[in-house]
Amino acid sequence: MEMQISNTADIKNYLHKLIVETNDLEILKKVKKYFLTINNTTDWWDAISEAEKQNIKIGLKQLDAGEKVEYKDIKQKVNLLLGRQ
Repeated sequence: MEMQISNTADIKNYLHKLIVETNDLEILKKVKKYFLTINNTTDWWDAISEAEKQNIKIGLKQLDAGEKVEYKDIKQKVNLLLGRQ
């Protein structure tokens, strides 16, 4: 059962409890990266995984090669899939 959270101190205590109780290294790394990023102590690029960096690089190469889909085309396709006009 999740504890009742009503103020900043409660939230901090609850987050501290969750962090102390986890042994999942990947989760802890993600939490650390998140806080470094939101506190502007690290560039977002340094906070993302190598796989995410590779996907961004691939996407940039595709854009440079002219491989792109216009927003209006995607919006139209989504609307058709959702049964909208």
